[in-house]
Amino acid sequence: MPASSPFLLAPKGPQGDPGGPVREPALSVALWLSWGAALGALACAMALLVQQTELQSLRREVSRLQRGGGPSQKADEYPWQRPWEQQSPEALEAWQNGERPRRRRAVPTQKQKKKRSVLHLVPINITSKEDSDVTEVMWQPALQRGRGLEAQGYVVRVWDSGFYLLYSQVLFHDVTFTMGQVVSREGQGRQETLFRCVCSMPSDPDRAYNSCYSAGVFHLHQGDTLSVTIPRARAKFSLSPHGTFLGFVKL
Repeated sequence: MPASSPFLLAPKGPQGDPGGPVREPALSVALWLSWGAALGALACAMALLVQQTELQSLRREVSRLQRGGGPSQKADEYPWQRPWEQQSPEALEAWQNGERPRRRRAVPTQKQKKKRSVLHLVPINITSKEDSDVTEVMWQPALQRGRGLEAQGYVVRVWDSGFYLLYSQVLFHDVTFTMGQVVSREGQGRQETLFRCVCSMPSDPDRAYNSCYSAGVFHLHQGDTLSVTIPRARAKFSLSPHGTFLGFVKL
């Protein structure tokens, strides 16, 4: 009997399937693809579910707003609300009408409500002093608010300390070559000049008009007295309220 060859004894695979041992890699690839498709479908379904839940919440809120006629008062409950939905009904109505909502003004405190002292004086008389070669002006209030200042004849007394805007004007009608005014303060044991003004005058009596105006900010103290003097005896100037005046405004 002839010797058997190992090749003759080896089992033969089925006919028509010469690549039988190559099936396993292809089957693994197919399984991975099917698992990937299943996971993708599951992710899409979860995203759709989340979107559906948010859409239902939005619909419920819109329906509640339509029934209630205004935005929710609990902004923390719905953090997705738009800024205009968290405003007051008046602001929401203004936004819907295309208008810019107006901000409410802050209510002033009692300190802010305190009125500032204002005093505007006009001349009523003058006094000429030959010995000191000056002319003094007597004043009366034309406008007054507050009690920080008081007109007392030829002087103005300060009752409320603070910073004041002080202004003064004299309209001269004099042929003397130079005229001017001096605003001085007396208080705390001393007298000082706050400001002075000098102007040239025409020699022609028909044209001898010129105004002298000065202004400044000063720290006035309680008890101070202020006055306006013309360093010339028998000075001629206008007593009209629009030509000669003196004023204080507390800052």
